[in-house]
Amino acid sequence: MICTESPHNTFRKLLEILDELRRDSIRTINSPEMKKMYGLTVRQGSAISQLKLMLEEEPDGVSLKSLAKRMQMTIPATSLLVETMVGKGYMERKPNPTDRRAVCITLTENGLSLFANVYAQFHNELDRRAKALTAEDLKTLSRIVTLMGK
Repeated sequence: MICTESPHNTFRKLLEILDELRRDSIRTINSPEMKKMYGLTVRQGSAISQLKLMLEEEPDGVSLKSLAKRMQMTIPATSLLVETMVGKGYMERKPNPTDRRAVCITLTENGLSLFANVYAQFHNELDRRAKALTAEDLKTLSRIVTLMGK
């Protein structure tokens, strides 16, 4: 089968699907039952997700400026968001070892646990959708992902 669609459109569609799955995972924690347990807005859930991903590259903590940029928010708005999350026990501010005036933001154990719960939903849905693929499809997808990562 010859694909006539532009590659960037195919990748854009894939990114849209993955982003929608991520948003659905965050919405799951905002169901009435889960909201009572976690008490988060979608923006707060997104902040936990983005911070967790950023901490993989910066394990000692992320600057407020970096988080604001990633979240596409102003620094003051991000500061308020972080302060709310600190109050809820999901994030903490630590002194920046290289700049006394700055802080590093990290996730608490509760924040890490919440992230794990949200992404368990995400992974379950990916696994459910992957069942529609053949073993050959999955092998091809894996090869493509490997090639694109280079």
